[in-house]
Amino acid sequence: MQTTTARAIYEYWTRVKGGRDVPNRRDIDPAELRNHLPDLFILEQSAGTAATFRLAGTRLCTLFGREMRGADFREMFAVNMQARASRACATVLARREPATLQASAYGTSLEAVPVEILLLPMTSHTSRADRIFGAVVPLRSVHHFDVPFRYMTLESAEMIHEQETALPAAEPAPSPSLIAVSRSDIGSTMRRIFHLRVFDGGR
Repeated sequence: MQTTTARAIYEYWTRVKGGRDVPNRRDIDPAELRNHLPDLFILEQSAGTAATFRLAGTRLCTLFGREMRGADFREMFAVNMQARASRACATVLARREPATLQASAYGTSLEAVPVEILLLPMTSHTSRADRIFGAVVPLRSVHHFDVPFRYMTLESAEMIHEQETALPAAEPAPSPSLIAVSRSDIGSTMRRIFHLRVFDGGR
């Protein structure tokens, strides 16, 4: 994860799930992440249906120039990327494991805005994971001519695993839950699912 927002949300999700593999939606109190509320979202996906926004932060709505509540998650992406975006959500829920997506957003400017998307699975009424808690966070300042975003392209997707390792010195000071992106067989599975090349970031 490249942003402090993604790390903060991930570590909150890790804390509230406790010893379970995923938390329940009742465990999530967005007010505890008040500094990151504009970037937050919650998706709902029932069996055989698309993932739709149940909650969308104000900055997310501003980036896309419309109210995102009730919208299809896939609609943020270019048409030829929508199936991959849908598979990203389905994989996170089926595996009950979090993931990060790296995307490029295109608005009225010719220059793409790099974006990090965090996907964290949750349960709701049953033990089946059917909710996704996460955030959409630009990796650079967004100028007025960058928005509204017309579409995004999906550059890479990685599952996230907790590891007992320290973060690089350049990163912000970590909280007790330390994470790293795995390049294990699960990462290979994600790459095979998405048919995408994974670019290792330098930050």
